[in-house]
Amino acid sequence: MISPESALEKNIDPLKSIPIAPSISLLSWKNSSAEELKSIKEWITEFLCNPHPSLGRSGNVCPLTKEAINKDSIFFTLEKSIHLDKESEIKKIASQIKLFKELQTTNGEGYKVIINAYPYINKEEYSKIESIQNELKPLFVENSLMIGQFYPGCKEKGLWNDNFFPLDSPIALLAIRNMAITDIAFLMANNDFVKKYLEVFGEKGAIFLKKIIEHKKDTALRQ
Repeated sequence: MISPESALEKNIDPLKSIPIAPSISLLSWKNSSAEELKSIKEWITEFLCNPHPSLGRSGNVCPLTKEAINKDSIFFTLEKSIHLDKESEIKKIASQIKLFKELQTTNGEGYKVIINAYPYINKEEYSKIESIQNELKPLFVENSLMIGQFYPGCKEKGLWNDNFFPLDSPIALLAIRNMAITDIAFLMANNDFVKKYLEVFGEKGAIFLKKIIEHKKDTALRQ
C-alpha cells in the first residue's frame, strides 16, 4: 500500500492510494445514546459550547459546536477495543476522508464533524492517538480538512492562551472536520500547511495569519 505521505510527495491523488476500510457505522448526535458516549457528549455541551475564563477571548470555547449540535451534524464512531492496532486504525481513519466528503447533512455542511471515540483505551494507548493524528495530518490538510487528537491530559495549547488546553477531554478521540480560519494555530509550523491554508481562505486567511503572528509577538514581549 502506498502511504499517505508518499502519495503526497509523488503528486498522486491520496484518496486513490488508500484502500477503503470496511463499512463504518455512524451515530448521529441525536441517535447516539450509547452509555460510552455519555461523558463526551456532556463535555461537548458543557465545555466546548460555553465560555471559559482561561480561553483568552470572548465567546464559546468552540464557536461552531453549538450550531453543529442544533443541526445534528456531529457523528460518532465507537471503538470498543482496549488496545489499538495503529496501522489498522490509520487505514480506517484515512478512509473517512471520502466518507466525510460524501456525508450528507441537513443545512449543516459547514458544521459537519466525525468523532471517533475510544472510551476503553488507557493512557498507555494515548501515544498512538497522537501518532495517528500526526501521521495523517498532511493527508487531511491536503484535502482541506483537519484531524484533531483529544484525550485526558492532552497538552495541545489554545490559540489565545498557552496555558489553556482545549483538547484535554474525558476520553480519547480523533475528530474530523472542515478546515476553519482559526486553524492556522495548528498549521503555522509547516510551510506546506500554511500554503494550503492560504489557498483555502485567501485574503481573509492572510489577514488572520498576520493577526496571530502579532498576537504571539505581543505575548512574547510581555513574558
